[in-house]
Amino acid sequence: MSVEYIEQVYNSYSGVYDFFFGKVFQSGRELGPELLALSADNKLLEVGVGTGLSLPLLPRNVEITGIDLSEKMLAIAKKRAADLNLKNVKLLKMDATKLDFPDQSFDRILAAYFISTVPDPVSVVKEMKRVCKSGGYIVFLNHFQSEHPIMGAIDKLYSPLCYRIGFRTDLNLRKLMKDTGLEVETIEPVGILGHWKAVRCVNP
Repeated sequence: MSVEYIEQVYNSYSGVYDFFFGKVFQSGRELGPELLALSADNKLLEVGVGTGLSLPLLPRNVEITGIDLSEKMLAIAKKRAADLNLKNVKLLKMDATKLDFPDQSFDRILAAYFISTVPDPVSVVKEMKRVCKSGGYIVFLNHFQSEHPIMGAIDKLYSPLCYRIGFRTDLNLRKLMKDTGLEVETIEPVGILGHWKAVRCVNP
């Protein structure tokens, strides 16, 4: 799938995304700030900010930059930030495989329910590493392929169908970490059945 296809898919979802995915992923979003361990004056990048559902949960004493490929999702995020008077938030349209930031620009990076939506997750994570300061945290909230043999096979079976509607179910966390040179520091189950994971890595 191309970047253009993903942009088209999520533009089409923009009007209904909050209704279908707001409450479903809320517990993960609430865990995100805890794993980020933000301090005053930290600079945070949220990659794949979407409609900005994470923004109300983040502290106001940090500088937040949110990027997304979907202009329509960003429009909703900008309205949310304006309604909440979030003067510490800047929202930009950007391709996550080509982040327009200098090296080591951010103390923390958040990717909430995003990394399995991109055509090339390895390239995206490498860009996240590049713009994150050494020793900074990179936090993923996401579904990763199950390590249980049967459930993992089901994830792989359904992934091509799911990817046509904007995400994949067979993203393997261990392989992603190996291919990008990251290591998992903390991993916690998210949601009622723990099908999603909150993962914190320390940038080397």
